[in-house]
Amino acid sequence: MDAGEQTTGTRDEHYNLVSVLYHALQGADTCDQYALDAEAEGKNDLADFFREAQAMNAGIADRAKELLGISSSASGDPSLETPGDAPPGSVPMRDPLAPGV
Repeated sequence: MDAGEQTTGTRDEHYNLVSVLYHALQGADTCDQYALDAEAEGKNDLADFFREAQAMNAGIADRAKELLGISSSASGDPSLETPGDAPPGSVPMRDPLAPGV
């Protein structure tokens, strides 16, 4: 057992991926708010930048989900995870960036 596993009870790679996923989703959410603020002020160049940053963060989050074995549902609602594709014992979670959340 490595030092990280002894401390957290989980493999470092899982902790690291979950951390990156969390921060990417937080970043995407923050960029969305900044883009809305910039749009409200008529600063479309800034809004475009924040939307680009939001998309980059969302892409990083998607990749982290892939590496964790989490995928979007086949129902067409990407805010719901497919329980069959999730790691055993995991609980399906809603994407905090999904509409209506």
